[in-house]
Amino acid sequence: MRAVVEQHGRTSSLPPIEVLLVAGLENVTIRISDRGGGIPRSEIDYVFNYTYTTARGGTILRNENPGSESGGNAPMAGYGYGLPLSRLYAKYFNGDLILASVEGYGTDAIVYLKRNAADADEVLPVFNRTSARQYGSVGIPIADWSNPHFTTSWRRS
Repeated sequence: MRAVVEQHGRTSSLPPIEVLLVAGLENVTIRISDRGGGIPRSEIDYVFNYTYTTARGGTILRNENPGSESGGNAPMAGYGYGLPLSRLYAKYFNGDLILASVEGYGTDAIVYLKRNAADADEVLPVFNRTSARQYGSVGIPIADWSNPHFTTSWRRS
């Protein structure tokens, strides 16, 4: 969104950011497309490096509510953690995040996630037997956070 505003200025007719969600047989795919000018090929290899940023001068989110607890201004972008963490979360759920960029036009960010819960690699935390039965009814491996050595798959009888 920041790139779109920087590319097109603060006009009332910014190009839309398009979001496409597709539920395939194995994956859920999310594509986010912008027309923010794209990423130069010389920089594309760096965008997933932590702390790498293209934000110039720090985009500031201005708090218009002086009575709020979070008064003042806060940096909105530019720390270089958004893309690396987003890809890390996608990979944690056995998916991926890729970028397709056309310099001078825009960028597509595509997130792939496993659709079927049984294909997920993570172990769901369970706090009691009721939730263990609920998760286990579909055959998903579960673990109790209070006992890290406890892992099972509950099945309704």
